[in-house]
Amino acid sequence: MKPLMREIFTRALLVAGVPTAVRALLWRDRVAILLYHDPTPATLEAHLEYLKDKVEFVPLSEANSRGNGRPRAAITFDDGHVGNADLLPIFVKYGVRPTIYICSSVVAQQRTHWFLDPVAKHADVKRLIRMKNDERLAELAARGFRQDQLNESAIVSGLSAAQIETMRPYVDFQSHTRYHPTLTRCDDDECFEELAGSRIEVERLVGKPCEHFAYPYGIYGPREIAMLKVAGYKTARTTDVGWNDQSSDPFRLKAFDIEDDSSVSWFAAQLTGFTLAPRYLRLGRVRRFCERFRGRSRSLNQTSQAQRPQ
Repeated sequence: MKPLMREIFTRALLVAGVPTAVRALLWRDRVAILLYHDPTPATLEAHLEYLKDKVEFVPLSEANSRGNGRPRAAITFDDGHVGNADLLPIFVKYGVRPTIYICSSVVAQQRTHWFLDPVAKHADVKRLIRMKNDERLAELAARGFRQDQLNESAIVSGLSAAQIETMRPYVDFQSHTRYHPTLTRCDDDECFEELAGSRIEVERLVGKPCEHFAYPYGIYGPREIAMLKVAGYKTARTTDVGWNDQSSDPFRLKAFDIEDDSSVSWFAAQLTGFTLAPRYLRLGRVRRFCERFRGRSRSLNQTSQAQRPQ
């Protein structure tokens, strides 16, 4: 969305009171999982300051639990970026226990997340994401990048072992695969190794159970869900927009993908879910987008009717 259009859209939502209405009618006693990647401490603090009197912060493990009458928010981060270490004072200040889904073979290593390496950027990351995994790896190798090779000159993009150890009392570290491939473009063996291997590596690294997973790019299918269950995971978070409660499928947890550089007003707009409509239009998900909100509206109408005096 272009800056001017974004500003107009945001102002319209705020003036109309849409964020407040969404919290009262749609968010209510459900959990919004917020998805970040690598925000600055100042940005995250501004967001949490905005939310602190409006919602209750809960750990991811409560994402599909029964409501308590208040909107709840679980804070999550994908990839395990080295910059996440600078957020620790913010987590402590606001009493937030976030979940950081780490690429377990990238963090604590002299490595770069493949999609951040200059080689991948030059080759067009979006194009590579759509390729079959073996073809993607072959092209990157031909250009001089190997995901499983330690590189003393690499720009380290993941959290170090020391940073993870420092954060461990305050953060839940969970799985985001080993190397961040597009799972649906992996063959069966590759896919299961990324899922099961990552769980083992995370548990070895943090000394705690790894039970939760986040799909890279939010891309998944029935095979990936089946493999996650076999590998021993209890939940998986998607990038599908929406809230969660006790009736949510634990392997299709919905989220709000927050832009890392969001102003507070744009952050508030994103939490309504309406800013994601253009993405759904582009991806051909209009029907699913509408059904989610239509389904929630039907539920609210039924509740309202049931509460009317007879």
